[in-house]
Amino acid sequence: MAIPNGYDPITLNHWLWYKYQCHEGSANEFQRLFENIFKRAKPEFMQIRPYGKIGDRKCDGLFFSKENSTVFQVYSPDELKQAEVQKKIDEDLDGAVEHWGDELKKWVFVYNVRRGLPPDIPKTLKEKQQQYPHLELDHLSSDGLWEIARSLTVQQRAELLGAPSGYEHLFFTSSLTSSKLGEVMKKSWFVLIQDKLMTIDLSSVEEALNPDVSFGYPTIIRPELGQLPWTEAAEYQRQIIDEVIAKSKDISLARFAVFSLTPIPLAVHLGFVLSDGIKVRYFQYDRDRVSWQWPDVKQDEIDCNIQISGLPERLIEEETEVVIRVSLSNQVSKNQTDTIISNCSVDIDIFVDDPDVMWLVSSQQLTKLAKVFRKVLKAIRNKVPKCQRIHLFCSAPTGACIIMGQAINPRMNPPVELYEFAFKDSPQYKWALSLKE
Repeated sequence: MAIPNGYDPITLNHWLWYKYQCHEGSANEFQRLFENIFKRAKPEFMQIRPYGKIGDRKCDGLFFSKENSTVFQVYSPDELKQAEVQKKIDEDLDGAVEHWGDELKKWVFVYNVRRGLPPDIPKTLKEKQQQYPHLELDHLSSDGLWEIARSLTVQQRAELLGAPSGYEHLFFTSSLTSSKLGEVMKKSWFVLIQDKLMTIDLSSVEEALNPDVSFGYPTIIRPELGQLPWTEAAEYQRQIIDEVIAKSKDISLARFAVFSLTPIPLAVHLGFVLSDGIKVRYFQYDRDRVSWQWPDVKQDEIDCNIQISGLPERLIEEETEVVIRVSLSNQVSKNQTDTIISNCSVDIDIFVDDPDVMWLVSSQQLTKLAKVFRKVLKAIRNKVPKCQRIHLFCSAPTGACIIMGQAINPRMNPPVELYEFAFKDSPQYKWALSLKE
C-alpha cells in the first residue's frame, strides 16, 4: 500500500496514542503527560508536586524569571461541569496570586475535556482578567498541547508516547483481521519500570521482551524518595499502579512485565499493590552482562534450594509478633534484627547456603521462592493465629522482593512492616513502610 507524499505514519501513530491517553487517562495521568511534554519542549519548565501540608501552592508547573514568571494549572475531569470548572478557576487563580504575589506575571489554564468548554468559561477567564489586570491570563487545550508535542523530535515523542515498533505494518494494511489483532495482543505486555536507583535504558527493556512487545509506552514509577517520606512515595506508587491496572482491565490485558531497580521496601510494596491476582513477568538486571535478559544457564547451576528455619511447630495462643529474615543477596543476621525488634517470640529465616547479589539467574528460582514464602505465611496463620505484626527484613533481588509482596494478602495476614538497610547507619535497618488494608 503506497504511503502518500508528505504523510508521516510515525506522527499519526503518536497522535493516536496521545488521543488515547487524553481520552482514557485519569486526571493524574494527563497532568504527568502535560509535565513530560513541557519538560522536553521548554527545559526551563519546573515540575511542581504537592509537598506535605503546604500542597502545591496552586501550581502544577511553572517558568520562573523576573520577566515572565508563569504558573500552569491543569484540569482534566472525567465529566466536565460548568460550575465546577468556574469554581476551580476561582480557587486556583486566587490561590496562585496569594502564594506567588507580585512575582506572578502569567497564569495558564490547561484543560483536557472531551467535547470543548462550556460557553461561560471564556467569560469567567475574561472576568478574572479584569480582576487581575496586572496578570496575563491564557488557556491551553489538550489539542494545543498536542501541537507542542508534535513539534518535538521523534526521539522525544517516542520517549513520551512509545515507538511504534512491531505495529507499523498494522497501520498501513487495507484491513486488520481479528486473528492478526489477537496475535499482537498475545505478545503484548503492560511494562512497569521502577527505576529509583538507576535509570533503566528502554532499548534494553525492548531487547529483554523480544519477541514480545510493550503495549504502548512503559509506565515509569519514580517517586522522589529522599524528598518524599517512604509513606508518600508508596502512596504515589499505589496511585500509578491502580490507574494502570484499571486501564489494563478495560482492554482485557491485565498482565505486566516488571523491570525494577529500586529500594527493597518499594519493590515489596509494588508486588503488594499488584497482588497475586495479576499475571506478572519478572526481569532481573544482570550487572555483569549489562542486560535484562535471563542468562542461559544449565539446570544444575540454578540454586533453587531455598531453605526455612524457625517455623513454629506448636500452637502459640498469646498475642505476639513475628520476624521474617530473607537472606538471598546477603546474610540478614539475628543480631541486626534484635536491635530493632526484641519482643517477638517467633523468628523465621528464609535463606540459601551462599547468599550473593548474583544469586538470581532464573525465573525458576522466583517460582520456588513464591512457594516457600506462601508456606511461611500459612504457618504463621495456622500456628500464630494472634500474630499482631510481621516484621520483614530482606536482602534479596528486586524481582524476589516483588514476588514476596504479591504473596502478602492483607485480608489473610496481619500488617507487614518493611525495613530499609544502610550499612553505615546504626542500627543498620530502619523502619520504612507498613503493608496493610
